[in-house]
Amino acid sequence: MAPKQRTRKVSRNPELIRGIGKYSRSQMYHKRGIWAIKAKNGGVFPRHDPTPKPETPALKPPKFYPADDVKKPLLNKHKPKITKLRYIMSNHYIFIVFFMNLV
Repeated sequence: MAPKQRTRKVSRNPELIRGIGKYSRSQMYHKRGIWAIKAKNGGVFPRHDPTPKPETPALKPPKFYPADDVKKPLLNKHKPKITKLRYIMSNHYIFIVFFMNLV
C-alpha cells in the first residue's frame, strides 16, 4: 500500500494580485464561519488549555569552562601615519595656483 500523499491546503480567498485577496477580511470572517463558532462559545473564540510540558532531564556540566572557550583578540599595534604634504604642495604653491586661475 502506497503512503498517503499530503494534499496542499488551498486558500479559500483567491489572490487577485500578489498580496491582495479577492475577499476582504470581514467577508472571509463570515465565509469561514468564525462568527458561528464564537456565537456557540459566548462571543469568545474557544481556547484550549496548554498541555503541561514534560520535565527536561538534568543538564550535564559542560566539558570546558567558559573561560577556556573565549577567543583572545589578535594584537594589532598598527597606527596610521598622518599624511604629509610634499614641499611643492605647501600653502604658497596652492595660493599661487589658485590666484592664477582667478586671473
